[in-house]
Parts: sequence; C-alpha cells; structure tokens
Amino acid sequence: MVRSRSGPGSGPGDDGGTEELLELILEPYGSDHWLLPGETFMVRSVDTGGGRPWSGTAHAYEPFEVEQRPGSVTVHTNGNLGYVTDLDGNEIDCAHRRPGGPGTG
Repeated sequence: MVRSRSGPGSGPGDDGGTEELLELILEPYGSDHWLLPGETFMVRSVDTGGGRPWSGTAHAYEPFEVEQRPGSVTVHTNGNLGYVTDLDGNEIDCAHRRPGGPGTG
C-alpha cells in the first residue's frame, strides 16, 4: 500500500493552495501514477508460475522491492503481472494525475 502524506502546505488552501503530488513508479513497466495528499493506492503482484520471473528484486520470493525518494516511490514487482489499484480494487491507469497530463514526461 502506498499512501501520500498530507500536512501543512500539501493540500488546497494550505501554503498558497498548491498540492504536492507523490509519484509512484511501477517497475519493470515504468508506469507512473500520481497520488494526491492523503490518497492511498495498492500495488498488486501476481506470480502465476514457480521460479524467479524477473530480476527486479533482491530476493527471489519477495513480492516487492521499494525505493523511496523525496516526492517519489518506486515499486519493483517480482511476479508475472504487476498493477496499481485504488482501495476498492479498481485499476489505476498509467499517467493518472501526471502533471501536464498523459503524453508528457
């Protein structure tokens, strides 16, 4: 689960009304998803076979490896399929809330 923090200066009406988005990058796809302050997304990884399908994580049976930087989180999935959903299970498309919109960046 990835949750964007909320606090002073991170929401409408705070510190000039700007919203500080959190970028979620899903690897190995390179898809980007942008969270509003206080918003929560789920990253799901499905392994449909045995063994180690990708080398994206340090250990063969880790479902995820996470890298965190200011303003950005990268999740490396270790499975045959990885995707991002909201808390109700609805898939979130790549470029969701991307600054400048889809086709930029």
